[in-house]
Amino acid sequence: MRRLAALLGLVAITAVAVAIATGAADSNAASSGRFDVIFDNARGLVAGQLVKIAGAPAGTIDNVVVTPAFKARIEASVQRRFLPFHQDATCTIRPEALVAENYLECDPGSAASPALRGQAGFPPTVPVTHTTEPVSLLDLFNIFSLPTRQRLTTMVNELGIATAGRGQDINQILLRANPTLALARQAIAILTRQRAQLATIIDATSSFTAQAAAHPRQVQRFLDSTAGLTSVLADHRGALAQSEARLPGMLAATQPALQQLDAIALNGTPLLRNLQAAVPELQQASSDLVPFARAARPALAKLAVALRHAVPAIHQSVPLLDTIEAYATRSLKNTVLSGTLYPNLQQHGFSESFLSVMYYIGASLARFDATSHMLPLLLVAPNNGACGNYATTPVAGCSAHYGSQPAYQPERAPAVSDRTQTLQPLLDYLVK
Repeated sequence: MRRLAALLGLVAITAVAVAIATGAADSNAASSGRFDVIFDNARGLVAGQLVKIAGAPAGTIDNVVVTPAFKARIEASVQRRFLPFHQDATCTIRPEALVAENYLECDPGSAASPALRGQAGFPPTVPVTHTTEPVSLLDLFNIFSLPTRQRLTTMVNELGIATAGRGQDINQILLRANPTLALARQAIAILTRQRAQLATIIDATSSFTAQAAAHPRQVQRFLDSTAGLTSVLADHRGALAQSEARLPGMLAATQPALQQLDAIALNGTPLLRNLQAAVPELQQASSDLVPFARAARPALAKLAVALRHAVPAIHQSVPLLDTIEAYATRSLKNTVLSGTLYPNLQQHGFSESFLSVMYYIGASLARFDATSHMLPLLLVAPNNGACGNYATTPVAGCSAHYGSQPAYQPERAPAVSDRTQTLQPLLDYLVK
């Protein structure tokens, strides 16, 4: 029974493992896409090797097959975020190190170029014209081995016999190779221009080598630290691979923020320049702030006392302020109307005309006597109605004199023509 239970448990664990592996495979298949690359030579590429894009691991090689034209078709899968490949996509075979295995390095191309489409039952394929292959050190060393040297000699001899009398064809080959030769000349010119830098690098390398030879213990310590770091990186290669795979997405997400930061830096340069120019004044202001605060302290203390006395008065004035606010609200329309009326009256000379009218009325009704020239105020009352009427002779009980002077005896009563002359300025103004 125990063996049967153990066997059932083993079967259950195996089923779970198969289900997890199948789910992981399905998930990876759903998150990856196929593409092919054509090379003249596979250069040791086999299934399971890496596919990198911009130096980051992006997928693996699924299979390597030979085409009917005797080319190498590399079938690979990459993460879908690196797809689609475009018509200007390029691929090359690169070595991991001098003596390590190779891997496939691809550039998906520019977004402005049309996307690659699958044809004849094949997935999107990078053509052989967009691929390059490296020359390994092994190929270079094989030139000097005995069989290769003999074959190279035979090839050169046969090439001389084959090209004899075909100078025109060789010229055509050289013309077709002209772009490559031009690029080679450019590379040689760049190296010539940078000869001084190369010499400096070589001299620095010699100095570094001499320093390293003089301090073998420090070099050994550095190598040990490097070995420890390599071991740590090897232990965390899974996490490093995940971080490296997430790096393109993170860079794409941070690109808008970097653009905004660049705009802030450009726009903030004038502000920083102005702040730099204002630094001496700011320093002077900060230096003057301490004595100013010391001098203002007594005034602030007195202000606190004044505020303590002012707060009750402010509270008491709140009803008055409410009344004023209510009156201002109610009188707003009339105030606006008055604000329009008064300037209008002023522009049309109302004030001057009104004062002129008052002046002429006063001049026409003024009384002349020995004491004054004034406009009398006659109060009409029931008990003293006789004093309110006009008279040319004194009336008993009525007097327009000041003090105890005798009653005024006019020499004669003013004629009608005199009154007409007195009222004439008022009449002229009213007619005008």
